[in-house]
Amino acid sequence: MTSNRSWRRTKWSVTDEELSARLQQKEPCAERATSSGTAFTATDSYLEVCDGLYREKGWGVLAFATAGTAALCLTAMTAWMATHVPAAMEQKGQASLSRWVLGFFTLVEVGVFILPLRSLLKDCFNYTSKPIRFNRIDRKIYAFRHNGPGGVVSVPWDEAFLYVERQPKAGLTSTAPRMICCLVLDEHGKVSDSFRIGKRVVLASSEEGELGRKVMAELYEDFEYYRRFMEDGPASLPPVTEFLSTKVSFRNSLKLQFDGMSDMLRSGNLFLLLVGIIAAIPAFILAVAYHLAQLTCREPVWPDDVERACTPSPRQTEGIAS
Repeated sequence: MTSNRSWRRTKWSVTDEELSARLQQKEPCAERATSSGTAFTATDSYLEVCDGLYREKGWGVLAFATAGTAALCLTAMTAWMATHVPAAMEQKGQASLSRWVLGFFTLVEVGVFILPLRSLLKDCFNYTSKPIRFNRIDRKIYAFRHNGPGGVVSVPWDEAFLYVERQPKAGLTSTAPRMICCLVLDEHGKVSDSFRIGKRVVLASSEEGELGRKVMAELYEDFEYYRRFMEDGPASLPPVTEFLSTKVSFRNSLKLQFDGMSDMLRSGNLFLLLVGIIAAIPAFILAVAYHLAQLTCREPVWPDDVERACTPSPRQTEGIAS
């Protein structure tokens, strides 16, 4: 979903921006098809990958540990001041006004505290991952939401509206995220649901520049891997270079956050070496936050009907292997 969809409670129409960024299931979007850092598992019948926000877990923990803690302390201090008005103000008859003013600021600060608290709850007491399955047997995409009934969103592969979601530049680094998003359309062409798939890349410059083209190529090649898997089968693809681990451990958290930095540190380029050393500090902090969030989360469990749909019969095995 795009960032401005969260407040919409009803179905919405596909925008012109989404139409212009649409990816076609029958048309290649990249010369190469590569899977790097997004796949959990792959069989002849299905490919399971992470959602677009898989690597973002941990930021909510950091937001709560910094802004949330500050807001909570400020709220407690203001609430204490509102209930312990100095005697001097009592004598001047200003106690009532002081309580009202401080009470108002306490409510404002509670509202500020709720923002990092919501970010924390998105990271913690949730799921270790929310995987996406591309199933060749029934040619559907399955998106995990939660355990239990109604916890999976599915859409036929040929009917899925897939496009490149382009978010505007934001944050201190002024970078712009790019992800593949899938829109689920109803019979009237309205969007009833959506989910992000696989790789998330971040642009610090224009897509038309040399660096921007390289970054976007990663995104397109990742999606091209999913597209060819569904259209041509696993035999047409190179094997996944490395699968994501589903095991919750600090080692895996470090590996996830430091992914790609080893090349920078071993490059022999002094500038890249310095950048890598500086970047290692926030990467380590984020790995700690990511691991703490994972420790509070549950494992996702696909429902039995999805597992059955992804398990081929002997006759289907011959069909999907061809």
